[in-house]
Amino acid sequence: MRVAVIGAGAMGALVAMLLCDAGEDVVVYDADEEKAAAIGRSGITVRGDIGGGAMPEVGRKGEAGRPFDAVVVAVSAVESGNALRPLSPFVHRDTSYISLQEGAAVSALTGLVGEERAFAALARVSAREVGHGEIEVEEFRSLSLAACVPGREEALAELEHALQSALPGKAAVSGDLEGEIWRRLEAAAAVSGLCAVAGMAPAEARELRGLDALCGEAALECKRAAAPSGSGDQAQPTPWEDAVWSRVKPPMLIDVEAGRKTEIDHMSGHIVTHARARGIAVPVHGAILTLVREMESGRHRPGEGAVKELKRRVDEEKGMSLL
Repeated sequence: MRVAVIGAGAMGALVAMLLCDAGEDVVVYDADEEKAAAIGRSGITVRGDIGGGAMPEVGRKGEAGRPFDAVVVAVSAVESGNALRPLSPFVHRDTSYISLQEGAAVSALTGLVGEERAFAALARVSAREVGHGEIEVEEFRSLSLAACVPGREEALAELEHALQSALPGKAAVSGDLEGEIWRRLEAAAAVSGLCAVAGMAPAEARELRGLDALCGEAALECKRAAAPSGSGDQAQPTPWEDAVWSRVKPPMLIDVEAGRKTEIDHMSGHIVTHARARGIAVPVHGAILTLVREMESGRHRPGEGAVKELKRRVDEEKGMSLL
């Protein structure tokens, strides 16, 4: 199987290494020319909960050789279009596109390549870049592969086999993409949003006064928004642990600190949109959504002041809600 991995950040480089380890033909692309050159010279090195190394081919924009059987999208959802465009001449009609992005970001991919060819890889993995092509894995819990169109799961069989051979018991195909997205969002949207506001990794942020309670409320809001009846029974008791990140900063916080557009619309935004359409109040995620959007524009910075503002907005949303 010939695979393009677009984005050599923590998750992209990690999956590229696993696929190389499984014997697949992998080509890595990254917009950062310095990073791409470093990987071309020294390859990818992974340490921590799992370890290994690989020397994948590093692709150049507009060059690919043989067509790809699969394209793994490991850039932010807002960058997907620009990242995929240079590879459009180097795919075939059966090429699969796999979103390795958080929350409901696969929806951005379906808009670009169509539902039939779009798939999701929802990772319960905590990893970070410590250098170009150097990845530290805090925990690799699981990787759930799912199709956007029910019945298309067979297209993932070869990818699942490759990942299982590299990391037995850690990757599996699910026939319930929507369920997988909501299960991931329940913890990940709460934790990543709160960490982006606080400017801290989860292990530190959860110790701030009031954030543990807000995290639990946010997880329960997601549970209710996802439940068919709109009244989810009980959220995960420990969303901090279920989100997997601990010492590692979630990607949303990394993007906020770098002044980049985040995937907030595919996380808290997805929950808010779904909940409001069903008449369900989600004040914590509503406050996280508006505040992180303002942080993207530079109106707020992560830290104590942003946490105070978040609490104020949550109280305000609760007071305004008639639900």
